[in-house]
Amino acid sequence: MGIYRIQSWTQYKELALKHSPQIIFYSRDPHPLRKPPFGMKLIFYHQFDTYIFQDYANGATLFKTKIPLVDRGSREVPITHEAIENFIHTEIGTRNVSPIHEFWSL
Repeated sequence: MGIYRIQSWTQYKELALKHSPQIIFYSRDPHPLRKPPFGMKLIFYHQFDTYIFQDYANGATLFKTKIPLVDRGSREVPITHEAIENFIHTEIGTRNVSPIHEFWSL
């Protein structure tokens, strides 16, 4: 039983393909030290373990995954559900992971 913070997208992808989670959750979070000040977490569970991957904005894309950011105004998170879903389905596959759900963090 553990929480694993995975640093690289390649390692997270390998773990997702190995464990075949039925659902991957994501959260779009503030990341005040970045420009724009936003980030994203991907989370999946396998048995009693939790795997977390964190990415953050770097200009027009997220730094590690290169998911594009959209201009939605200064107060709205510039990462869309569609962009995250397309990325996951392209990288891991729709047969392996479906659906993708937003996980609200407080």
